[in-house]
Amino acid sequence: MKKTKKMLAAMLAVSTLAAALSGCSGGNKTDGSLEFTEAASADRNNGTTEAGASESSEAKTDPNGEKPSPEGYGILREASTAKIGSLNPLTYTQSYASTQIKRSSMTLYGYFPSADYTACEIAGELAAEEPIQMDEEGKVWQIKVREGCVWENGDTLDANDVYYTWKMILDPKLANLRASNFANDAIEIVKAMDYFQGNASWDEVGLKLIDDHTLEIHTVSMHNPTEVMIHLAHPANCMINEEYYEKGMNADRTETMYGTSQEHYISCGPFLVENWVNDAEITFKKNPNYPFADRIWLAGINIKVVEDSSTQMQLFENGEIDYVQLSTSNYLKYEEDPRVLLAPYNSVRHVVVNTINPEKPILANEKFRQALYYGVDRENLASLTKQDPAEYIVPTTHMMDLNKNITFRDTEEGKANRKENYGYDPEKAKQLFDEAMSEEGLDKLTLTMHYSDTELMAQMSEFLQQSWPKLFGADRFELKLQAMPANQLSQVKRGWQTNPASYELSWGGWVGNDLAPWNAFKYWTSFYSNKNEPFINEEFDKVFNAANFADDRFDEGVRLKEVAEMERLLIEPANVIPVTQDIYKYLKADRLQLSTNGYVNRIGFAWDYSKIIE
Repeated sequence: MKKTKKMLAAMLAVSTLAAALSGCSGGNKTDGSLEFTEAASADRNNGTTEAGASESSEAKTDPNGEKPSPEGYGILREASTAKIGSLNPLTYTQSYASTQIKRSSMTLYGYFPSADYTACEIAGELAAEEPIQMDEEGKVWQIKVREGCVWENGDTLDANDVYYTWKMILDPKLANLRASNFANDAIEIVKAMDYFQGNASWDEVGLKLIDDHTLEIHTVSMHNPTEVMIHLAHPANCMINEEYYEKGMNADRTETMYGTSQEHYISCGPFLVENWVNDAEITFKKNPNYPFADRIWLAGINIKVVEDSSTQMQLFENGEIDYVQLSTSNYLKYEEDPRVLLAPYNSVRHVVVNTINPEKPILANEKFRQALYYGVDRENLASLTKQDPAEYIVPTTHMMDLNKNITFRDTEEGKANRKENYGYDPEKAKQLFDEAMSEEGLDKLTLTMHYSDTELMAQMSEFLQQSWPKLFGADRFELKLQAMPANQLSQVKRGWQTNPASYELSWGGWVGNDLAPWNAFKYWTSFYSNKNEPFINEEFDKVFNAANFADDRFDEGVRLKEVAEMERLLIEPANVIPVTQDIYKYLKADRLQLSTNGYVNRIGFAWDYSKIIE
């Protein structure tokens, strides 16, 4: 694997992880926040020794050998509350689906553990090397595709497959959900969105097939190799197979069955789909032909869809799955267990506001939204749910300077966007609420909040249902709750584009690129196609484009100021209402040995690189 010149930062140092988990700046610490100490790190940080071997498994014989075998050893057993839905990288809607797509397909570039498993690297996966700059401006890039790659049926996988994937993701008739991810994300490809919107021909698009192992990309702005690699590492850019994609195509070429079942899918990634009953169970087996099969120890992965978290917990306790995500109640039960894994979540949970709902025009009132913002008692809510209070939108995991290992929240600009008492100001909230109600001519207001039917989201929603009426007056404000499955909730939130009254309040929590916080704001741009809320702001778009594409973005401090400004534009008028930054809480079986000694940015606990020790 050819490594990029920059090693991407890890979040493994105890001091760094403690700061990330506390979610605090200065002395603004929360009693309910989870804390780490150096003494606890050996016990709590995965229950592992420095060598990465579980203490309770040291006496066991390692059946894996000195290096991974072509067939691998042991099955990683997982359970998921989420359903995959589709393995089509061009249309998936759930982040959980992208994880399975990435397991079974390849992108040109990807994130991999470093040789010592203490950090992650961005490097070529299907690509043989870093992008090659072909002009002085940094707008023309050639990519060499690795030779010898194959699909699971033995067919050659080369630049022709990449080019076909590019053409399909931008196909105007297919109107793929992920087209905007490819056309304009970390880089903007010349005429890509114009073609997708029917305003340009394919020949005008800045994507060229040079030969069987060479591709060329033309960008609108100047870029460096890392930005090109980050763009092409997105799961939406995973390869599709032309034969299978065309086989599933309907007559008018507006839809394909690709990725909807095992019959309509073919793998090429580190794992191959062996069995798949959609929405029930999927089994992967190791791909011996994967370019980096020599780093994969597992023989396969089995995932069962188990929507009830208590049933998942029972499966773990019965030894039927190898790790389980802990609910708040289960975490309290296992809090002192050395098998517990903790890590900061790469996302901030925030209240989503439908400001164009014609039935509730007060949602467009800035004072009302600010009343909700200042009326959230984040510290008590976080203490109740074992999260960190967050009045910010950029998570503590997001790195601003990779070389110096500095997060955005560590910077003066990041600290300046913080507020005392985590933004909770009940007197200010009541004043703003009264003013907004007066302006809208209302004596009483009832709103409905939609949330996913999990224990955590029920706790958070019920907390607001009780605390907001208590603050504003139960005779003046009522919050109703409506629970639904996560997949259905996503459809409801994104339904505002065709049905402005699709919802009033809900929850969001985008998982952005923690190594490029300036790019993680794309979810609120006007041109992002998968938006949760109708936030359209010309000034925000302008700052985003400057941070991601302007020629001066690499100058000292420029991007830092732009990240701070985008956060301010979201929070100051309460276009989003941040509430908490969650903490990953897992319980790991002794037979599962992690390759990392903790959480690493972009690759998490690196489950796919773990070992099974019987």
